[in-house]
Amino acid sequence: MKNMVLLFAFLVSSVIAYGQNSIPADSVGVWAVDGNTLIRIDKITHQGIKVNGGLATAATFGIAKTKAKLEFKGQSSEHVFNGVATLRIYFGNPPIQQMTNLFMFTPAYSLKNFDVARFDVKKGKRYLTGVSVSLFGSSSGVSASDDVQIQTNKIRPGVYDIAVSGKSGEYCLMCTANGMGGFGGVFDFTIK
Repeated sequence: MKNMVLLFAFLVSSVIAYGQNSIPADSVGVWAVDGNTLIRIDKITHQGIKVNGGLATAATFGIAKTKAKLEFKGQSSEHVFNGVATLRIYFGNPPIQQMTNLFMFTPAYSLKNFDVARFDVKKGKRYLTGVSVSLFGSSSGVSASDDVQIQTNKIRPGVYDIAVSGKSGEYCLMCTANGMGGFGGVFDFTIK
C-alpha cells in the first residue's frame, strides 16, 4: 500500500511539474526565423584566446592596451540573413541533457540578460574582444555592438522575436548575465 501511495505522489508531482512549463522543452533556445520556418541556432564556444599588444604595453610602460580576444572557428555563420536578422527566443526549462548549453534560457533569466555583439573577422576566424588592460584601467566581458538596431516583440510569455539590423557582417547573440559576455558561448548569425 505504501508503494502505491508513493508511486501516486510521484506521478502527481510529475504532472504538476510538466504543467508548469508552457514552452516545450525541445523548443527552449534561439531560433532563426525564415518566413514560417524556424531553424535552431546552436551555441558555439570559443576555441582559444588570442592576446596581442603585450610588447606595446611593455614599451609604453602600461599606457598602450593589451587585448585578449576570444577566437571562434570559421569565417562566417551558417545562419545568413539579408538586411535584418530575425531571431526567436524561447525561455523555459530545457531538457536535462541540454542544461549546460541552454541554462541561460531557464526562467531565472530574461531578455534583459542578452545583447548583440559584432565579430572581427581576420584570417578565416572570428574574434570577440574579451579583456582589455592598460595602465588606466581594464575591462572584461565582450561589449555589445554600438552600431546595431534591436527591436523586440513579445509573442507570449517566455517567447520573443528579435529583429537585428546593422552593417553587413558577422554577429552573435550572447548572454551578458554575471559579466559572462562571450565566455559562456554565443549564438552566431550573419547579416548581408
